[in-house]
Amino acid sequence: MNRRAFLALSTAAASATRTRAEEPAGVAKPLLSFGLITDVQYADADPEGERHYRTSIPKLKAAAADLAAESLPFTLHLGDVIDRDFASFAEILPCFEGLGHPVRHLLGNHDFSVRDEEKGRVTAVLEMPADHYSFTASGVRFVMLDTNDLSTYKHPEGSAADRRAEEALKSLATSGSAHAKPWNGGLAQAQLDWLEKELTAADAAKEPVILCGHHPLLPEEGHQAWNNREVLAVIDRHPCVRACFFGHNHAGNEVFHKGIPCITFKSLLHHPETTAYSVVRLFPDRLKIEGRGRENSREIPLRAVG
Repeated sequence: MNRRAFLALSTAAASATRTRAEEPAGVAKPLLSFGLITDVQYADADPEGERHYRTSIPKLKAAAADLAAESLPFTLHLGDVIDRDFASFAEILPCFEGLGHPVRHLLGNHDFSVRDEEKGRVTAVLEMPADHYSFTASGVRFVMLDTNDLSTYKHPEGSAADRRAEEALKSLATSGSAHAKPWNGGLAQAQLDWLEKELTAADAAKEPVILCGHHPLLPEEGHQAWNNREVLAVIDRHPCVRACFFGHNHAGNEVFHKGIPCITFKSLLHHPETTAYSVVRLFPDRLKIEGRGRENSREIPLRAVG
């Protein structure tokens, strides 16, 4: 990316900030606002089609500067910080520092495109408390799933977990499932049990939940998690879940599941001079997404909870 393109991205972000500052007084304040970026997917590699890996560095720096001006408490990154090579983490992660606030990461499939002996270090380099975890902010619980838990790429080749995943993928392929792909993954039973407990606790505390994962649960068009229907069955038992956020499908998507918006956000990676990220504002009755670049701005209604 040349200097002119970088300045264009920065100017567009500043213009969006000025527009928000000019909103009329008296507008209801959100319960919580935060940044959201996904699939930065950096690599020191030549472009492949529309994937311009090296330009993720200047684009992420410009996004961080814009989001820093919002005085947000945190930014979510929904997986795939890198495209390949463990050394890529050291090059791209410092670009998040310009945010001036914490980044809440979750794991993506490309984050494990490293040597087997390096896979156990991915969670630590992203400064995540665990492969899956939850945190609360302003009374909202964020449940951060690991949709790579059951996969053919996360675990060392030949390990028990790897063999279980190979069998699961084989079974899906035999059934003709469109999402029987080696770059997809799912949740193992222990994580499903953990999710049940997390949502039960949120119900009891009357905390709204934003559920986040790398692989979408819906729509079922080939990018979804292997056992998406098992996860949805858990969600269906808990009225606390207000929205689900995903990455992985770089084109983005948006569907409703029983009144719950399932939003797949667009990747920052694509096109050398176009960005994609958001400020998300959560209200009691709606989400307001203020998109940048390829990410569209829109308001999305939330189901009423009795």
